[in-house]
Amino acid sequence: MLLNQAVNLGIGPQSFWELSIAEWRALVGPKQGAQPSMNRAGLTHLAQRFPDEEIRAHDLNE
Repeated sequence: MLLNQAVNLGIGPQSFWELSIAEWRALVGPKQGAQPSMNRAGLTHLAQRFPDEEIRAHDLNE
């Protein structure tokens, strides 16, 4: 089945077997029902909720 998908995408068997999992997933797209990637608003919300700890100057010398 996966090889059939690759052929439909124009990928030959040799190229198919050389693909990494990440490359294959990028080619076939996200699964149906998968959560979309985090956007800027989501990142800002997390940064506000979990701020980085301030590093004091004397802590850097230890």
